[in-house]
Amino acid sequence: MKLEPGARIAQYEIVASIGAGGMGQVFKARDSRLGRDVAIKVMAPHVASDPEMRRRFETEARAIAALSHSSIVAIHELAVVDNVPVAVMELLEGQPLRERIRSGPMPWQEVAEIGASIADGLAAAHTRGIVHRDLKPENVFLTTDGAVKILDFGLALERRVAGFGPDGPTQAHTAAHVVLGTFGYMSPEQVTGERVDARSDLFALGCVLFEMLTGRPRFAGSTPQEVIARLLHDSGTHDLKTLEAVGPPGLAAVIGRCCERLAANRYDTAVAVATALRALVSGTAITVAAGRRPRARGKSLAVLPFVNAGADSSIEYLTTGITESIINSLSQIGGLRVVPRSLVFRYQGLQADPSAIGLALNARTILTGRVSQQGDTLTIQAELVDTASESQIWGEQFRPKLAELANVQQEIAWQISEALRLKLSGAQRKKLRARPAVDPAAYQEFLRGRHFFNTWTPDGFRRALDHFERAINQDPTYAAAYAGVGDTIGCMSYYGLIVPREGFPRAQAAARKAVALDPELADAYGTLAMGALFFQCRWEESERLFRQSIALNPSLASVRAFFALMLATAGRHDEALEQAQTGRQLDPLSPLVNMSVGWVLFFGGRCEEAIADLTHQRAIMRADGRDEAASVIIVAHEVLGQFEEAAALAGSARCFGVELDGEALQRAYRQGGVDAYWRERLAQLDRSDVPLIHYNYGVVLAHLHRFDEAVEHLARLVELQHGAPVFYAVDPGLWPLAGYPAFEALLTRIGVPRTPRASAPRTAPR
Repeated sequence: MKLEPGARIAQYEIVASIGAGGMGQVFKARDSRLGRDVAIKVMAPHVASDPEMRRRFETEARAIAALSHSSIVAIHELAVVDNVPVAVMELLEGQPLRERIRSGPMPWQEVAEIGASIADGLAAAHTRGIVHRDLKPENVFLTTDGAVKILDFGLALERRVAGFGPDGPTQAHTAAHVVLGTFGYMSPEQVTGERVDARSDLFALGCVLFEMLTGRPRFAGSTPQEVIARLLHDSGTHDLKTLEAVGPPGLAAVIGRCCERLAANRYDTAVAVATALRALVSGTAITVAAGRRPRARGKSLAVLPFVNAGADSSIEYLTTGITESIINSLSQIGGLRVVPRSLVFRYQGLQADPSAIGLALNARTILTGRVSQQGDTLTIQAELVDTASESQIWGEQFRPKLAELANVQQEIAWQISEALRLKLSGAQRKKLRARPAVDPAAYQEFLRGRHFFNTWTPDGFRRALDHFERAINQDPTYAAAYAGVGDTIGCMSYYGLIVPREGFPRAQAAARKAVALDPELADAYGTLAMGALFFQCRWEESERLFRQSIALNPSLASVRAFFALMLATAGRHDEALEQAQTGRQLDPLSPLVNMSVGWVLFFGGRCEEAIADLTHQRAIMRADGRDEAASVIIVAHEVLGQFEEAAALAGSARCFGVELDGEALQRAYRQGGVDAYWRERLAQLDRSDVPLIHYNYGVVLAHLHRFDEAVEHLARLVELQHGAPVFYAVDPGLWPLAGYPAFEALLTRIGVPRTPRASAPRTAPR
C-alpha cells in the first residue's frame, strides 16, 4: 500500500509521513468525520505476508486498545485495508525519550517524574494482564505539554496466571531458545528464556532511569554477547555509586532494586515504584536503617482521593470535592500535619498497600474512601488506617442525600479529629462542628467549580468560573462561591487570559462580597491582596491583606507564593525567599508554588541559584502545560552572559509567550557576538502579539542600549494596567536601565517602594 499526502483510508486523509520502523510506517492524518488529527500506523508490505509479524502487529493494537490511561498512547481503531492491518492512534507532538537523552544527562527530579509516569502506565497494563517486554527510551514519548506516553506493545503478553485476579501478577513462557526484546533493557529471565512477568518491565524501567540520569546505558557492550555477560555477571555496584553523585541516595536505591538480577528481589508492583519515585520528588521519602520499620513522627494524616465506586464518571467532582473539603477542614488544626492536596492526588486511581503510601508521604495515618450514588442518595464508606500497623483506627458508612453532603464532610472531619485524639481549642471545635447553611444545588455547582479550578489550565479556569457563577445564581449569599469567582478571575488576569484592566476589578469585587458574607474566608483576602498589588500597585495594602489571609489560614501555599512575589517586588528578598520556601514545604508539587522560589531567587539577583532551582523543579512546573520555568532560565542565562546555554534551551521552550529559534540565536552569537545575539532576539519578537510582548521588547532593547524605545514599551504595559510592571525595579533583565532618567520616572509613576536593590549579577562584556 503506497500512501502519499492527500490519499485517503476510509475517513482519514493522509497529511504527511511521520516515520518508519521495523513494523511499518506511521502517517499523520486528518479524521474528516470527527475533525481531529490522528496517527495511522500501516504495516509494511514486506512483513504483512509474515503471519508471525502480522500477529505481533495485531497484538500491539489489541493490547493498547484494551487500556485507557494517560501514560499510554491511545488507539482509536484497528482496520484492515487491502488486506493490510492499519492502526489509528492518538497523534503525539513532542519527542521520543531517546532524543531527550541524546542531549545529555537529565536532572534527577525530571527523571523521577518521568519514571513515575511510566510506572503509572505499566501499572495500568499489568492490571489488565499485559506485560510490555520491550520498554526502552525509543518506546517512551515526551509530549510538548509535559505528558509521558508508552508506545509499542508489540511484544506484549496477555495471559493471566491461574489463581490470580485482575490485580495479580502476570507471567508467560517465552518459547525455548527464543529471545524477544532489546538487549540492554531485557531482564535476565528474558535473556535466559525463563518465566517473564510484570517485574521484567520494572527491570527495564530501572535501566531507562539509569540512562536518563547518566546519559549512558546501564548494560552496554559492542556485541550482544558482551551485553549479556554484563547483565548476568556484573554486580553493578560501581554504577549505582555513580548515581549518588547525580541524585539523592534514595533514587540510586530505587534503580538498584528495579535492576535486581533476581525478580523476587525487585519491587512487587509498578505502583510501588511510582510511589517511591514521587516520594523522592516531593521530599517525603524516609531513609530507613536496615532491618528497621519506618515510622512517621507526630500526628500526620494523608487524605487519599476518594474513589468513585460506581460506573458514573459524572460524579468525579464529588469524589475530589469530598477529599479536598476534608483536607481543608483538617489542615487548619494545630498539632496535625495534613499532607497537601498536590501530593495525595498523585495517588489518584492507584492501588497500593497502606504502609507503602504512608512511607512515601511520611504519614502515620491515611484516610481512604469510596463514593457511589443511587438517585439522590450517596453511599460514602470511609476508613482511617494506621500505616505502621496497617490496622483500622476508625471506619464509618454514611448514606446522605445530596442535599446533606456538606454536613457529612464536616462530620467526617470531626470524627477523624476525635479518632486521632486531637487537642482542639474551643474555636477549632466550634468550626469543625459547624454545619454550613448552603443551598444543596449551589454546593454541587461549587464542587464542580473547584474540580475544574484545580486542573490549573485555561479551559479549567473558564469552566470553573461558569460553575462558580451558577452557584451564586442559585444562592446569592454563598461566600465560598464568590471567593471562587475571585480566585478564578484573579488567576486568569494574572496569566493574561482576561484583560487585566477588566479582570482584576471583577476579581476584587467578588472577593469583597465574599469577605462581607464571611469575614474569616482566607482565600478572599488573598485575592484582594493580588488585586491591590498587580492592578492598583498598592504595596502596603497588599502586604496587609496577604498577612490577614495567612493569619486566617497559614496552610494556603498559593497565598504564600504570591506574598513572596509581593515582597520580592519591594526588594525585600530575604523575607520573600522565606515565604516562598514555606509555601513549597506546604505544597511541594504545586507548579505555582515551586515557581515562586525560582522567581524570588531571580529577582534577588541570584541567577545561578535560580537556574539550578528551576532546572531541578522544571518537570513539576511543566505539569500544567506551561513552561514558565524555561522562560526564567533563558533570561537568567542571558543576564549571566551564558548565551550558548540560553540558545540551547530556547530551541525547546517558549520565552514569555514567544516562540524562539534557538539555532538562529546560537548562529548569531557565534558569528557576531553579544550584539548580534540581541539583534536576533529582537527580530524574533514579531512572532507574538500578546500584551506581554512589550515586556520582552523592553528587556531586549535595554540590552541593545536603545533605552528610549525600551522605556516606551514598558510604559505601554503601565497604560494597559497590566500586572507585570510591579516587577520592573527588581528584574535583572532590566538592570541596564538602572539610573536612566526616563526609566526611574516610570518607576516613580508606578509607585515602586524605593528600597535598595540587590546587587546586579555578572554580565557579559559588550
